[in-house]
Amino acid sequence: MKCDIIIPVWNQLELTRECIKSIIRKTHYPYRLVIIDNGSDARTHAYLESLKETEGVHLIRNEDNIGFVKAVNQALKVSDSPFICIMNNDTVATDGWLREMVDVANLKEEIGLVNPSSNNLGQHKESSTIDDYAAKLKRSKGEYIEMGACIGFCMLFKRELFNKLGYLDEIYKEGNFDDTDYSRKAEKEGYLCVRAKGTYVYHNMKSSFAKVKNYEQSFKRNQEVFNRRWGRPKRLLYIVTKSHGKLFDWMRDDIYKKARGGNWVWLFFKGHNEKPQMPEHSNMKLFYLSPLFFELNCITRILKKKKPFDSVYVDDPGLIRKIKRFDKSHKHETILMGG
Repeated sequence: MKCDIIIPVWNQLELTRECIKSIIRKTHYPYRLVIIDNGSDARTHAYLESLKETEGVHLIRNEDNIGFVKAVNQALKVSDSPFICIMNNDTVATDGWLREMVDVANLKEEIGLVNPSSNNLGQHKESSTIDDYAAKLKRSKGEYIEMGACIGFCMLFKRELFNKLGYLDEIYKEGNFDDTDYSRKAEKEGYLCVRAKGTYVYHNMKSSFAKVKNYEQSFKRNQEVFNRRWGRPKRLLYIVTKSHGKLFDWMRDDIYKKARGGNWVWLFFKGHNEKPQMPEHSNMKLFYLSPLFFELNCITRILKKKKPFDSVYVDDPGLIRKIKRFDKSHKHETILMGG
């Protein structure tokens, strides 16, 4: 078994050198590096050419920058390994990173896309070195958390998934939302997007796009393309005063389905003692609030939310009336669960 690691490169010599060096030193799973020199400057080009002498490196040269997505697809055409990992050239791998990602991918047939833990996903403490922090995460070896979507800074997927979904959609050009689009397609086919808890890859976030002209304009355009295709991800709140019975069993399945679909879900539970079992998911945030002033606490949190909820689901008709009375500024819909 082997993994093709695909890395498009457009300049950024020092970051690229650090990235490739970390992969060579820290990867203990069989791999081939497929590097796309995407019209890089002379110094970066010369460094990449020097890697031809390194075993397991396949170099593709483009005279012009054809964009991130096309470059990845160019590499996918020569890929033949059971696993594929797309990486940015501004990442830093840590010890055993790839083997753990592959091991997690193999835990279940339905796991299709895998991210490592990363500062890009909120797992990094500035007080620790990258390697020290990665070593602490190894206690979670073999564990994963589901994601609403995987991110392409370091994204592993199986050959069988690629055979079903095909190439990244080149409508996204320079990148952004190409990975989320691929995640939605995978989810539609019944696959899961997950983060491997026990491994870590550092990402110098946005450095790849720092020199791209009209970045904000490109980002907004791609976001509009994605939203037209899949719908805008929604922000949903569930206020649960009764955590037992058939109603909550139905709610739990529906809530989990919405999170898997890329929506963001908050849950306010009344009480701390009997916590309902909820599956862990990156797009779900759970709050267990004291019964004392519970209703006031919920309403205050809704009013203070900078980005308002699209929908608020409540299992208590009386609380719905109070929310509507106080919260006239927000335009969310308030819905009675089970009603």
